[in-house]
Amino acid sequence: MELQPTVFYIIAIVVIIAVLLILINRKLVKFDPLSKPTGVVLLVMMGAEVVDKMVKEKTDEKAAKFLTPYIMTVVVYIFLSNIAGLLSFESPTSNYSVTLSLAAVTCILIEYYAIKANGFKRYMKSLAEPMAPFVIMNVISKASTLLSLSLRLFGNIIAGTVLMGVIYQLFAKVSSLIPLFAGFNVIGVIVAPVLHFYFDLFSGAMQAFIFITLTLSFIGKELPKDY
Repeated sequence: MELQPTVFYIIAIVVIIAVLLILINRKLVKFDPLSKPTGVVLLVMMGAEVVDKMVKEKTDEKAAKFLTPYIMTVVVYIFLSNIAGLLSFESPTSNYSVTLSLAAVTCILIEYYAIKANGFKRYMKSLAEPMAPFVIMNVISKASTLLSLSLRLFGNIIAGTVLMGVIYQLFAKVSSLIPLFAGFNVIGVIVAPVLHFYFDLFSGAMQAFIFITLTLSFIGKELPKDY
């Protein structure tokens, strides 16, 4: 059975993240808590503070202790996967199995916190609300969360990849009509950096933000006010 090329890019992204975490950990270990943070340490602390604040706003203090590390990991993974095109990689998130796996973990967490907050009996009872025949509808509703999260991320990334390919072909065709630059995609070279900034950097960051926002919203919805 032949492995898909995306598998190697998935492994590469994981290796890059692992190396970054090792380097960051070394910086944090050497950092003096009484000194003013700078450079990488400052960026990490700012990022952690922003994510932690966001998690607490969507859920609560208790849940944030466990959710913040997961959310930060997902943000880094999705963002690096989305901007993999800048490294001449195929984006792992353009493979539906990757986005489905990420969405599946999120859905497991949603149901876990729903059971933890409400109790197993109350959780099972909620599946039959407002009456028993609605069990199927409620189960389908929960399954739709999995499809919504996975397809939203996958669709936006694959759409950007396809669109960039079409744009490159269009620019190559137009460039071939210019006598001095026949055979050289001069328009693509000029315009491509701007497009990559949007489709890879900006759009990649936005998709990561949307995914974690939806994740936290769904989890927060399952938590009662007095949890």
